[in-house]
Amino acid sequence: MSTINGINQEQLNNAFEAVRQNPALAKASLQAKTTWSAGLQSQVEMGSAAQAYGKASQSRSYQVFADQAEALLGQYSAPAAMETLLPAAGASIAGGWAAFGAAKGINVEKLEIELQAEVDLQGSMGLSQGVRPGLQQITGNIYVKSSASDAQLQELKETAEKLSPVVDSLRVPVKTKLIRM
Repeated sequence: MSTINGINQEQLNNAFEAVRQNPALAKASLQAKTTWSAGLQSQVEMGSAAQAYGKASQSRSYQVFADQAEALLGQYSAPAAMETLLPAAGASIAGGWAAFGAAKGINVEKLEIELQAEVDLQGSMGLSQGVRPGLQQITGNIYVKSSASDAQLQELKETAEKLSPVVDSLRVPVKTKLIRM
């Protein structure tokens, strides 16, 4: 098999088939530990992750830093937590273009995703009951270079967005259960 969009089609097909045969192989878990530093600064350490497709858990560790803009009493030494949602969504959608493109035999030569988000800070400040604390909307543009037809690219766009785990997590409420220790 060949490689399309940097993805080995045989490995991709094997992963899909393994999950079709045993759906439990698709289960995965993620861990993160956030430590508040000072002011509005935090440091997040991503921990080990139980990987999907039956691969053993692997230990990994990397850090993400968060702060706020100076106008919001931060030092802007790192992105605001809310700002990290846009790169996560863009990367998830891009991964969908690559993987589902490879599955459909569509070569993506170049892909750029520009996202913008709108938020009303009255919600997160608790100043307006009618304003939710999260993002009100995300809009953007996708620039793609491919020899595929417009119809194929539109189908690929819809699939990448519909099956993006990050976009889905933003669209549908995620159950949260936090226990103060």
